[in-house]
Amino acid sequence: MQQHGYLTWEARMKILLGTAKALAYLHEAIEPKVVHRDIKSSNILIDDDFNAKISDFGLAKLLGAGKSHITTRVMGTFGYVAPEYANSGLLNEKSDVYSYGVVLLEAITGRDPVDYGRPAPEVNLVDWLKMMVGSKRSEEVVDPTIETKPSTTALKRALLTTLRCLDPDSDKRPTMSQVVRMLESEEYPIPREGRRRRKNQAGAVETESHNRKSTDSSDRPILMTKTRSDHRTNA
Repeated sequence: MQQHGYLTWEARMKILLGTAKALAYLHEAIEPKVVHRDIKSSNILIDDDFNAKISDFGLAKLLGAGKSHITTRVMGTFGYVAPEYANSGLLNEKSDVYSYGVVLLEAITGRDPVDYGRPAPEVNLVDWLKMMVGSKRSEEVVDPTIETKPSTTALKRALLTTLRCLDPDSDKRPTMSQVVRMLESEEYPIPREGRRRRKNQAGAVETESHNRKSTDSSDRPILMTKTRSDHRTNA
């Protein structure tokens, strides 16, 4: 699942699925639950078989079932921090879900969450994705270094999962166990609840997917990690 130093789409998705399962365990299988607070690509370790492990629990917070935490000291890495946590200090497991969505988006695009070297509309990765999907140009967000693009179904599934995780309303984001099911599903069943509020973004992905021919998704070289300087917010 690796060619010329680049990870294939399958390897990349295996890493992201393993990360989702690890977060689901931290959020839902133990008491008190663990909110990591610093989910980012550099905190995901992989072995030779691309099995993922989450590292660096230095900012982790323990919370009781159904509990949230309000803090005046927001901590995390710029570009990955959920908006409600950055703006009001509200912390719960949905903060990790948002950060995971950013990591998933990095895997799809090969871009950094914030890149001031790009044109103004492309500096913020999340905003750029929403602009591209709204313009029905979702297939253009795929990392240009990929020699053979992922199948239409695989790309649609990854993008729709990403959009769900990046919902600005934390209550509307899926749990990590739901994310696991989304990534493992052959199709992408969107629950009836909340369909309307995602109509513009998800509908654009659906329309574009049906209008393009599927391509084979086996063994395609892609770049997953990029050199970057991590900056933790500590205000």
